Amino acid sequence: MGTLRSTETQESEGSGDNISEARQAAIAALNLDGFELQQANTVTSKATGETTIAARARSTATKPHEATGANYDTALRAYLTSIPDGWQSQNLREVRQ
Repeated sequence: MGTLRSTETQESEGSGDNISEARQAAIAALNLDGFELQQANTVTSKATGETTIAARARSTATKPHEATGANYDTALRAYLTSIPDGWQSQNLREVRQ
């Protein structure tokens, strides 16, 4: 039994007359509903003060995931091979019944 987390991301760029304006524009271009901001980095910065910032956000979506098998090895293999594209496993734990 474990938890799957979506690997979906969003990226945007924003420009402004200074770093603060560029950062605000880059973040405003992201839809953060169900996403969290991961990073915002300066892409270009000119002597005139004009700056472009790239921002990246990652999905916060998670869902439970489990698989069974005759023994631990087959159950683990079934678990790992059944993870859908666009998801990654987190917090894998063995549950004995």
